[in-house]
Amino acid sequence: MLKTLRRNHPAFAATFLALAALSIALSSAAVVRAQAGSKTQGTKSDVALDGHCAVCVVEMQKWVQGDPRHQATYDGKTYYFPGKQQKDMFLANPAKYVPALGGDCTVCYAKMGKRVPGKIGNALLHEHRLFLFPSDEQEKEFQAHPDQYANVDLALDGNCAVCRVEMKKDVPGKPEIAVVHQGLRYLFPSEKQREMFLANPAKYAAQPAANKQASTRAAAEPFVTVQGKSGCAGCDHGVVPIGSPNELGLAVNAADGQVYVVEDAHKLYPKVYEQRFEGLALEVTGKVLKRSGKIVWIQPSQLKVVE
Repeated sequence: MLKTLRRNHPAFAATFLALAALSIALSSAAVVRAQAGSKTQGTKSDVALDGHCAVCVVEMQKWVQGDPRHQATYDGKTYYFPGKQQKDMFLANPAKYVPALGGDCTVCYAKMGKRVPGKIGNALLHEHRLFLFPSDEQEKEFQAHPDQYANVDLALDGNCAVCRVEMKKDVPGKPEIAVVHQGLRYLFPSEKQREMFLANPAKYAAQPAANKQASTRAAAEPFVTVQGKSGCAGCDHGVVPIGSPNELGLAVNAADGQVYVVEDAHKLYPKVYEQRFEGLALEVTGKVLKRSGKIVWIQPSQLKVVE
């Protein structure tokens, strides 16, 4: 049965579709290429969406039970479809149909830095993407603040991972040319870069921390979203980014006195970085790498100028 929630929140005018059905825990995954279904059915633990058709949910806003005879595997999960037509649609563009963050809760990931499996009993369609949550609490939080949680699964702020490695520059990717790897969305400017990524994801996939020491620390640290005025980390506070010690760095000076040093700002947000001395009003979301007194180093997942 499908229940529909129509959004009347003053923050935005959008329609959410809440999808009620049996729940299933989804784990993080590693396989990138979509593969045609084999004769061996997926086990209960790796069948996505409790066996319901991901294409039907996105295209028809309804749960339709899939058939194990029509299956495909993508990013470590097996998807069932009622027929060949839906399976072919999925294989043509799997990133369009798989749940955000591989079925894990984007709210939990943004707030705690943890991958918490969502349930199809707590599901929403937002901008033609499926989001799953572990409970009503996270579902309502997403509805109230979708801009904070809808893109936490977007790797490299939407820039091309292949271009960054091969060309040493940030090139914006296109939403329609995407790959989901370990639950994260990677965008590419053309099919050429997408195919290069699929051939060797380990070479191009983003690293969440700047070094091994930071990575160990980051595993236990939360994601944060803060607002403040831009500044120069080196000039104003005598600190530099962990991963780019030769750069002066971008600082976000919060109202409570905390100073957030944004890792890789000179590469990820070059325009903001150049204007950091102007005291821009910024909002940054990212994972905490290190804390020292009032200084906090974060690996950003999103940064924007607040109007």
